[in-house]
This record gives sequence, C-alpha cells and structure tokens, in this order.
Amino acid sequence: MRSGLDVVPDLSDAELQELGIPLGDRKRLLKAAAALRPAAEAAPVRAAPVDEPPGERRQVAVLFADLVGYTALARELDAEDLHDQLERFFAVADGVIETHGGAVDKHIGDCVMGVFGAPVAHGNDAERAVRAALAIRDAMPELSERAARPVAVHIGVASGQVVASGTGGPGHRTYTVTGDSVNLASRLTDLAAPGEVLISEPVRSALAERLECDAAGALERFPIWRNRMGIYN
Repeated sequence: MRSGLDVVPDLSDAELQELGIPLGDRKRLLKAAAALRPAAEAAPVRAAPVDEPPGERRQVAVLFADLVGYTALARELDAEDLHDQLERFFAVADGVIETHGGAVDKHIGDCVMGVFGAPVAHGNDAERAVRAALAIRDAMPELSERAARPVAVHIGVASGQVVASGTGGPGHRTYTVTGDSVNLASRLTDLAAPGEVLISEPVRSALAERLECDAAGALERFPIWRNRMGIYN
C-alpha cells in the first residue's frame, strides 16, 4: 500500500482543483511534487530477500587442474589467441568434470576447480575425481594438436570434510565449498609436475588397492601419492 507521501509526485492540477485548493496553493504543491518525482523514480527497487539454506558439512573430493607454463604462454600469444587457448582448455576440463558427476566450482586464471560430492553426492566421489583428473590429463595430447603447441596440466586431488554454502555479497552470491581439503588440493596442484596427478592419502585410501600410484613424499607430515596410470575396475 502506498503512503500519503508516495502519491504526491503523481498529483495533477485537475485533482487539486477538485479538492478545492486555491490556484496559488495548487502551484506551490505542484512545484513540490515535481521536485519529489525524480527522487521517487530513481529509488532502487530491492528484490525481496530469498531464503538461503545454511552452510552444511559435506564429504567431498576437490580437483584442481592448472595449465603448465601459462605465464610464458601469455607472453608469446596475443590476447585473442590466449583467450582461445583458455576457452579450449576450459571446455575440455569442464566437460570432463561434469561427465564424471562433479560440479565446476570456479575458474581461477588458467586453473579450474571441480568439486565431487556437493551439491550432489554419489558415494564414490573420490574415485570420480581421480578418473576425471586422469581424463583431463589424457586429453592434453589432442588439445596440443589442436593448438599446434604443447599443452600440459598439473593436477591435485584431495578429499575430506568441507563447508558447502552460498558466499558473496548481497548482489552476487555463489555456491562453493571451503575447508582444508580445498587448500590441500590447490597445493598438490602447485607441487605436481607437468602431466602429473598428485593425490592425498584419504583419496588413495578410498580407492583401496585399485589405484596405481607411488609414494611422492609428504606435505606437512601427510603422505601424498603420485598417480601413474589408472584405476583397476
């Protein structure tokens, strides 16, 4: 319902005259109404608040896949060619993540972050993440051929509990996950050599003896593993 002040900008001379208001007073009221009108028209329309589910703890696997040598590539290519290179990489990586049941959480520069287990859990999300990592790695020769230059990635996969929730300001909120597993997956990616997939101990344990991998040392006392080939069915 509109208040008394809300209707003032819409008053006309005829309406004021019908109310029996003298000419001089009508002119003063119309002048005041004209001054109020721009402010009323410029007033922002605020969307009604939308209820957002609270953050929840989820068991997930997180994958980071990062292009090798992006800084050098940015120096060699012009902006359009660099953009095309990134688009081809993201099209491949995003497609693989989604095909394996994961969700693309975000792109950070030349890196893609995928989450398996939120918002949808499958019960074998660690395995899905590793299979996706291997598929991204194995897609690079074809991408290299299309780009007419070597293209490689280094990948990290970690699993554990995170908090899944909406995050951001009132004007822009996105669903994402936060927690130590996200940070660990990112750090494993930084440590991985070109074409290498590094995984955390919980990921290796989740796949029992079906995963071909070698010990790759430790990160802050936690063992990490280097995936060699694939997963035994």
